Amino acid sequence: MKTWERLIFSLLALAILAAIGIKLHELDMPAARFVRSLNSDAVNYSGDLVAIIGKGIVLAALFLLIALLGWGLKRERLKELGIRGLIAMAGVGAVSQLLKHLIGRPRPRFAHADEFFLGPSLDTGMDSFPSGHAINAFGAATVVAWFVPVLRVPLFLIAGLVGLSRVVRGSHFPTDVFAGAVLGVLIGSLAAAGFKRWRDEALPGLLRTGVPLTVSVFLIAWIVLHPVSPWSWEVRYLGMGVALVLAGGLLGRLGVAYQGKESGRLRTAGHLGLILGVAVACGPWWGGLVLFAALLPMTLAGLRQEAPAMTPLWPFWKTLPAWGRETLAVGAALVAIAAVRSVKGLIPLG
Repeated sequence: MKTWERLIFSLLALAILAAIGIKLHELDMPAARFVRSLNSDAVNYSGDLVAIIGKGIVLAALFLLIALLGWGLKRERLKELGIRGLIAMAGVGAVSQLLKHLIGRPRPRFAHADEFFLGPSLDTGMDSFPSGHAINAFGAATVVAWFVPVLRVPLFLIAGLVGLSRVVRGSHFPTDVFAGAVLGVLIGSLAAAGFKRWRDEALPGLLRTGVPLTVSVFLIAWIVLHPVSPWSWEVRYLGMGVALVLAGGLLGRLGVAYQGKESGRLRTAGHLGLILGVAVACGPWWGGLVLFAALLPMTLAGLRQEAPAMTPLWPFWKTLPAWGRETLAVGAALVAIAAVRSVKGLIPLG
């Protein structure tokens, strides 16, 4: 990714993340009221238990132990993981505390009605934004995932649970957790990679995969937390989404008939159609536009390259003809549409 591309796509990513934050703010008070209505000992206990993983002192102690273990066993990579983790914990701790007291947002239990108060404060309960547990968990997950990529999925799932527990426990608003997650990933990747590698490798990776993943998770949460639209609009969204999925499958199938860059372009366009089809069929009307903007860096990279050789995910994948693989992809997209639509409005807060 060239310097000007990194700049443009970084600004685009900031705009997308800001838009998500603004939309999430609509859920802040409804989510706080919903949590207060639960008032369950089991929920509170579970939230407190999960939150232990996001405590800065706990994660710092684990990274210190890893560093000492690497030093004792003369394993340089293990020692570097521990040291980089400690640097990340120091960074996220400093940024978190600075923003908490500079912004001075009240925690849900101190907020009343829909009032919105911000301002520098050192008072107890005026330190909601961003979530310290979320920034710690995502920062630590990012560092470990950089050194041990095979663990990245479970690590970020655990970090997501830590963030969710802070909302469920009533200690933070959704936007607090969202900001903590974004800052944790940014600071954690910078600590793990160092500035030069972060600029050349980590940042392009975040722009191509991290931002689309963030948008996707946000859209799924939005779907679950919002009631179903009027049926007439639901039919239109579903029809447009299925049409995009079928068009994407057709483009992917056509890509098999060509060689070189033409094949890569058609298959990239086909994959984009599948993804957007799922978003349009399930999400709000603006969901597809936001996801399309988030996928631009990945799409442009795919349009420049020849179609890569397929690495089989399962043994039978190699035996399937090209039309069979594309049919499977279309089928998976349609199943995804059915699965996501089945949880639409499951917890209608909005």
